[in-house]
Amino acid sequence: MTLAVQLLLLLAVARLFGHLAKRLNQPPAFGEMVAGAALALGIGLLATPPAILGTLPQSPDLALVAEVGIFFLLLLAGIEMKPEELLEHSRESFWVALGGAVVPFAFGFGFAWLILPETGYKLAQALIVGTGLSITAIPVAAEILRELNLLHRPVGEIIIAAALFDDALGLLLLAVTTAVVATGHFPSGADLAFLVAKTAVFFVVAIPLGRYALPWMWKRVARIRARGIQLTSLLGTAIGFSALALALDMHYVIGAFVGGLFFSPATAGEAVYERLKRLIDTITFGFLAPVFFAWIGLQFSPGVFREIPVTVAALIGIAMAGKIIGAGVPALWAGLGRQEALAVGVGMTGRGAVELVVLSVALNAGVFAANGDHPVVANLFSALVITAVITTLTMPLLLRWALRGDASLA
Repeated sequence: MTLAVQLLLLLAVARLFGHLAKRLNQPPAFGEMVAGAALALGIGLLATPPAILGTLPQSPDLALVAEVGIFFLLLLAGIEMKPEELLEHSRESFWVALGGAVVPFAFGFGFAWLILPETGYKLAQALIVGTGLSITAIPVAAEILRELNLLHRPVGEIIIAAALFDDALGLLLLAVTTAVVATGHFPSGADLAFLVAKTAVFFVVAIPLGRYALPWMWKRVARIRARGIQLTSLLGTAIGFSALALALDMHYVIGAFVGGLFFSPATAGEAVYERLKRLIDTITFGFLAPVFFAWIGLQFSPGVFREIPVTVAALIGIAMAGKIIGAGVPALWAGLGRQEALAVGVGMTGRGAVELVVLSVALNAGVFAANGDHPVVANLFSALVITAVITTLTMPLLLRWALRGDASLA
């Protein structure tokens, strides 16, 4: 009963704020995130909030619904893109991804190393700060680009492809960080090579399956007259790729995206493709996406600004500058104009739920173990969560600003 009421409240507020954002010529996803942040602020102002509200930000059931929303957002983004669109800009995307991961990682690691106290956790904590800042939120980026009609333009294609690379690198760095916590030292060369090999295995297996096995599967599915078999086949494919990603210590969102990417009119037929695309779109934006974006906003906790305001402001600034410089400069070198290169850098700034997942894993691994009364260490987890929320909230506004004057956004 509690979950039903919480979902109803979150969905109603998210849709209201999304509608208001649309009226103000902003992406609905921005309004939905603001809705969650407004709820979090309201709950924080209440001396004794009702139990149904007080448990809203930390509800594991809501987090699970949000996870399903992430899955459907990435599945839909994959359905709406084509493999050739990603391959067309693969060279530019690789350098954008590399710069967009390495530069913010270096900024974050260096900053953390300077301000953190000397403890046995210092290396791991500095690594997780760098890792958190190196990530790009694919679900948020995909939806904002879709709403701004940028998903099929070079800017959007480069951002999505680069974000996929960045998340793979981020999860690789997370594996390194948890290994440091477990062993107390940096992984050996052989261990690092094994981690990289597992990432490569995913694509070595997934690409041939998508190109050759899935067309064969859809031909057989067309002969089956069971009710809903096409939807089952599409979701089963995406879940299968997600399971493969998880088995290789990657995030499941990459598998969901790949599952949608290899679903096309050529493999499933024009009628089946259009029908399922509309169905996934309706499920996603009618229910799951608003809940997901509002859930991100719910993680906003202003209390940390009272404890370590300078550190939080510095983290947000480093997070933004690292992505804009690290991703924008390679995009400029690749031949994009200044405005589009800036848009690529800005489009990579949002961290969203993927960083929250990474931080949760690090928290459970003991990376944020408190060191007495040291304010930075005690509030580091909250500061990184705030950084993820703020960068995600501001990304759509900054992206529209970066492309100001573009007639297609009018």
